Amino acid sequence: MSSFFDIIASTIVFGVLALTVARVQTNINSTMYENQYNVVTQTNAVELARQIEWDFSKIGHHVTGQKILWADSAGIRFFADLENNSVINDVTYFAGDTSQVQGVKNPDEFPLFRRSGVKTVQQNWGLTYLRISYYDSLYQEIQTPITVLSQLRRIKAIDVAFRIESSEPVYSLYDTTWAAVTWEKTIVPRNLDNLNY
Repeated sequence: MSSFFDIIASTIVFGVLALTVARVQTNINSTMYENQYNVVTQTNAVELARQIEWDFSKIGHHVTGQKILWADSAGIRFFADLENNSVINDVTYFAGDTSQVQGVKNPDEFPLFRRSGVKTVQQNWGLTYLRISYYDSLYQEIQTPITVLSQLRRIKAIDVAFRIESSEPVYSLYDTTWAAVTWEKTIVPRNLDNLNY
């Protein structure tokens, strides 16, 4: 009879041990996925920030005449010699909408389009938020959209803020937790005649 109880007790102990191991493995997998999504999201944020800083700091470089053609809270068009080769680039940034991103689980993700000359590239960074603000030489915000030349000439600083989230949920397919990075910077292009900065 005692061997029967020993078998039952060992079965219970084995069951508890198996459940504990399964739970630990699930936690390890969740942490691994979370770390993977965090790395991808942070890498995308760094790359997008570098691109924006490079392009926006060059606004007006080697350009005579009008440097910014239009400015809005989700886009901008400007002239710049991006490669410092005396070729003036016509550069446009504008945000797309959520229907233009396919194959992702995050319903808030939208693309960023970058046009240089006639070539337009759709960039899927995982953007869920983008705001571009414009300031004059007294650091007073200029209301968007800005299309009038006299208002465009007032722009002396550009503040860009964005949020990038993972395309997949962090913990499970049915979760709504996304790995996220938020970035914001005020860029003061030297070629916009910034005398007060």
